[in-house]
Amino acid sequence: MNEDWNTSLYLCFERERTQPSRDLLARITIDQPEEIVDLGCGPGNSTAILRKRWPSAKIVGLDNSPAMLEQAKKTDQKTEWLCEDIGSWRSSSQVDLIFANASLHWLPDHEPLLNSLIQQLKPEGTLAFQVPALYDQPATATIREISALAAWKIYAPQSFPIVHPPRVYHDYLAGKAGSVDLWETVYYHQLSDHTAILDWYRSAGLRPYLEALPNDPAREEFQKQLLERFRILFPRQTNGDILLPFRRLFVVATIR
Repeated sequence: MNEDWNTSLYLCFERERTQPSRDLLARITIDQPEEIVDLGCGPGNSTAILRKRWPSAKIVGLDNSPAMLEQAKKTDQKTEWLCEDIGSWRSSSQVDLIFANASLHWLPDHEPLLNSLIQQLKPEGTLAFQVPALYDQPATATIREISALAAWKIYAPQSFPIVHPPRVYHDYLAGKAGSVDLWETVYYHQLSDHTAILDWYRSAGLRPYLEALPNDPAREEFQKQLLERFRILFPRQTNGDILLPFRRLFVVATIR
């Protein structure tokens, strides 16, 4: 499979995916950064809020998905858009702010990754990132449980998102940054039906599992079993809505 990201499906939840960017941005105290890098910029929704706050800054939006970048380019002609992997990216000069909204969890080995990112900051620069708190996600736990069943475990993904608890990121960063601000927020997404929960995960976190399956019938059956579990896990509200609780971890580390 190994297809590029489906930007239309991803942007079906643009409001829900952009709000954490706003919440992360609100805790950044830099006054007038000259250079900003948005790592894993996706279709440009996170980059747009950076541009709105700092319209005169040099901003680079970086992503390894050509489809996402094609969409992002439509949103802002002033930003420099780069098709590159976060893990191999190195800035030609130190920058004021590295911003990563829901992207770092796609990479392994977070300690050396964060070390590398910190080293690319100017004095008093800031690294700010947000990741889904996969260590406390009911739907993610369900996906992993089903993938471990006998019928599916032979198709384990070659890689899948990893997120550590907050204390681990504190230990990674506390000796390198003057201040480390960590917090969690649970967002309750109001969705119309259980298929919308499946679409939410198909647009992002479910991709490694579906890509590992051998064919479309297997992918359809896997998703059918997930949908059945979601109906049990997330009962309808009185008005018919489905509430999807989605916990996110936020980290803002500033060099002093």
